[in-house]
Amino acid sequence: METFSFIDLTSIHGRLKLCGDDKVDLLDRLSTNDISKLSELGQGMSTVLTTNKGRIIDLLKVYYFADHLMIVSDMESINKVSEWIEFYTIMEDVTQVVISDETFQIRIFSDQPQSIFSEIGNYKTDDFFIGNLNGVEIAVISNKMNQKNCIDIIGQLSDKKIIAEYLKTHGTQLDSDQFENIRISLGYPKFGTELTEEFNPLEALLIDHISFNKGCYIGQEVVARLNTYDKVQRQMVKLSGETDLQLGDLKFQGNVVGKTTSVFNHEGIGFIKKNVLANTNQLELNESTVEINPIKS
Repeated sequence: METFSFIDLTSIHGRLKLCGDDKVDLLDRLSTNDISKLSELGQGMSTVLTTNKGRIIDLLKVYYFADHLMIVSDMESINKVSEWIEFYTIMEDVTQVVISDETFQIRIFSDQPQSIFSEIGNYKTDDFFIGNLNGVEIAVISNKMNQKNCIDIIGQLSDKKIIAEYLKTHGTQLDSDQFENIRISLGYPKFGTELTEEFNPLEALLIDHISFNKGCYIGQEVVARLNTYDKVQRQMVKLSGETDLQLGDLKFQGNVVGKTTSVFNHEGIGFIKKNVLANTNQLELNESTVEINPIKS
């Protein structure tokens, strides 16, 4: 088996089960992507939950199981996501329960994922199948962090120890700092830093998770107007420097043009004014020079 690494996301991500005949329709009316396309076991999709001002609540992963939708978001936002859905559930046949404490989630990074799950190459990003690892039934999800392919596995918490021991025997477990280093080097957004109500999904480069052909959703008019009239003022970028970066304002010719939102050693993520990108690839941060690098999805 090809060498791989993995990170335990059980306590980093939260998981929510959505049941009832109207679950797909309700989530479709609350988020940016065309959730109505989800109709069969094994289909998945990324979508953004936005406020009525078109600002980010969180980026969600949505998976269609036989009798429910599973929604995955950041552990710090899962209760807010649940409350948001509850607030807009009026006459719909929808029930929900947070299952973060009943399930586990692990992400695997491998250059040859077929050596772990031979079927995974047949699945597009966010789709999944019910597989088996070391005698345990799990959902095996094709995933991506921008340009980096990965596999998420989700199962019952009671089976986590069996899976974790198997993965430790064949691969290398990453700690939270190593995972954060990977995330920032890829320019992948995170709840609480890049995914906040300070930014809209277009600024955070989440356009691939937005449908401009579907019906209305909360925040749709604002997001559509920003896109149609090219009114997006800021853009998320990667940053790098010769010294360790710090959180703070980014300046160009003495003027504040953006700020850093995540930093790890010499790399970071930030938001800057789009008009600055046409004029420079360097900014000042706390009297040091930082390079601007585009994020490749």
